Amino acid sequence: MESVGGAHLELGDFDRAADWFGRALVERLARDERAEAARLYGRIAAAHTCAGRYGEALRNWRAAIAGHRKNGDLAAQARALSELARVQGYAGRPEESLRTCREAVEWARRAGDTRLQAALHLRVADTLEHLGDPASARLHQGAAERILGEYEEDDEEPVTASDGDSHRKPEPHACEIRGTSAED
Repeated sequence: MESVGGAHLELGDFDRAADWFGRALVERLARDERAEAARLYGRIAAAHTCAGRYGEALRNWRAAIAGHRKNGDLAAQARALSELARVQGYAGRPEESLRTCREAVEWARRAGDTRLQAALHLRVADTLEHLGDPASARLHQGAAERILGEYEEDDEEPVTASDGDSHRKPEPHACEIRGTSAED
């Protein structure tokens, strides 16, 4: 059922996607598969977001956050908070979005997800720019750059002898917040 919902989402049929994700959610809840249910709330929220139904999207993101919190999945909770903040921004609630995004930064820090933390600092910076606070926005952009710089330094891996160098820097990482995937 979930894959059918995913296919409809890819095709842009957001109503059918939400319907199929909802059917899959009912099945997961009946089997007490809480982690999968939390993830499905996020997929339903994504479908509603794409359709411009922000109220429904916000409600489902909150359900996803609650599920991830109950499951103790800090990184998934931070990602869901980040998506909630994005939808709050779409819905014309930038101050609420800023508060939610700052909360997401904290949960990403607790989860040890440095890439997500950096991406969230960039989202905070964008929101601050939108609210007319470029000085604070620059501070968050700098924080994201520092985090990513530390992440890349920690991520250096030795290369094989055929590469010629004893160490190499990793490929640049896209600083993007993941949506709801099967891994969430």
